[in-house]
Amino acid sequence: MEKHLHRRKQRKKRIIAMIILIIAVAASTFELATFLPTIGELNTPANSYISEYYIENAVEDTHSYNIVTAVLADYRGFDTLFETCVMFLSGITAMMVLSTKDKVSKSIEKKSDDVNIFESDIMDNAFRIIIPIIMIYGIYVLAHGEISLGGGFQAGALLASAYLLDKIIPGFRTVLDRITEEFALVVAGVGSFIYLSTGLLPMFNGGNFLEYGKLPFGSKSIETVGYLHSTGILLIEVGVTICVAGVIIAILEVVLERTSFDE
Repeated sequence: MEKHLHRRKQRKKRIIAMIILIIAVAASTFELATFLPTIGELNTPANSYISEYYIENAVEDTHSYNIVTAVLADYRGFDTLFETCVMFLSGITAMMVLSTKDKVSKSIEKKSDDVNIFESDIMDNAFRIIIPIIMIYGIYVLAHGEISLGGGFQAGALLASAYLLDKIIPGFRTVLDRITEEFALVVAGVGSFIYLSTGLLPMFNGGNFLEYGKLPFGSKSIETVGYLHSTGILLIEVGVTICVAGVIIAILEVVLERTSFDE
């Protein structure tokens, strides 16, 4: 009886806390709406002079021929860093929420080895061939994100997709199968650290945070500044890729290990 009353009290506290949180978020949202510019309004900075400035000066300022990458990795470097941190925090949140649930017995995996997931040997073997191709393409997307379509978020999602295929194909076990959710989350943290370190390094050379032209590599010639910009963008793209892939893999692992597929 006492346990039942204690549970009811805990449930009431959670409901009250949730209501307070919803009210606080709603109040903050309405407060922000009073001074933020209206979305789509023509006289806002984004629709008046900022976009035009990006188009005309992105290559000269950032030495990146892909304007999208120039905006995300240079002009909006702080915002992209926070997005990467949000990805990392989402992985931590998934671990905290699901860590209280019991893991499913590994005997399910042994049973699944005898099951044809796609009900076709051709499909299973085709996906085994596709996995390394996806990984190579993910690295290509990462390396060419500065000058063409692509970037860290896309590359990280591709690498995580290759991992997922490796996980679900029966009887196909590689070194990737030994990754745990804890290890994947540590890897995601390393990716965020790479991004943060790339931003901090210029400050030790007299520059500002994320000022790639002040990275402590090479000379200070104009050619070197362009090279340093490319290097800095590539480094943070690597950090984003590692973080995104690690977080997706961690969430997949924590869900798969606590889900029964018997039904």
